[in-house]
Amino acid sequence: MANEPESGHDQSARTAENLIRVRGLRSEIFPSEIFDEHAWNMMLRLFVAQAKGEDVSESDLIAATGTPPGVGQRWLAHLATDGQIEPYADGDAIALTPSALDRMEGFLRDASAIHKTDGPS
Repeated sequence: MANEPESGHDQSARTAENLIRVRGLRSEIFPSEIFDEHAWNMMLRLFVAQAKGEDVSESDLIAATGTPPGVGQRWLAHLATDGQIEPYADGDAIALTPSALDRMEGFLRDASAIHKTDGPS
C-alpha cells in the first residue's frame, strides 16, 4: 500500500500538520500573546485527528493546543454553537462537523497550492 498515490485528504492532513509545526515555530520566535488563536489550533488538530481516524477528547485537545482549560472549554462551546464541531458530551470524542471538515479541506488544498509556489523561482 506504500506505493498508492496520496489522496487529497492525506495531502490536506499533511498541510495541516505542517501548519501546526509552523505555528509552533512562530510561537517560539515571537511572544505568544501576539498570536492567540486557540480555536484555529483546535480545528487544525481536529482535522488531522479525523484524517488519521483518531478520536480526540476535550482534555486531550485542550492539552495538545496548550490552551488553558477554562479558555479551551469556552472555545469548544463557541465552536459547537457556531456549528464548527459536533455537539458532544463530557468524555465523548470531539469532531469537526461535515461542513467544517469540507471547508477545512478546501482551505488546506488552497494553502497547499500556495506553499507549492514558495521557494526560488
